Amino acid sequence: MPPYPVPSSDIRILIADDEAAVVDLLVEDLSRDSRGFGLETATDGYDALIKIGAFHPSVLILDVVMPRVDGIEVCRRLKASPETRGIKILGITGYPDMIPALLEVGADACLTKPLTLQRVRDQLERLLVSRSA
Repeated sequence: MPPYPVPSSDIRILIADDEAAVVDLLVEDLSRDSRGFGLETATDGYDALIKIGAFHPSVLILDVVMPRVDGIEVCRRLKASPETRGIKILGITGYPDMIPALLEVGADACLTKPLTLQRVRDQLERLLVSRSA
């Protein structure tokens, strides 16, 4: 993995997906944002939960279907804890029928794969605005 840029803002984004191509695409796109996001990645739900404790993301881009701990369980745990409940969660999935379950456990927004970078940017912008409101 390439080194992540040094963040120039306090906005931190954790990307949790077991598909390396999706992670690479999102990291490449988000690292170009002029706000200088802090970026971190996780390859499964367990790794995401561990990294959340150390990285303290503002937003989690969370795949639903991942090994070890799935995205629904990650979301459930985060929204159940007062320390992590405020993290905005953008769920992503190739299985549209899983979106209602993810929203039910607290995801703030969901997108279906294949992703378009513009849709991801639009949802991130909406989540970041709601975070500061």
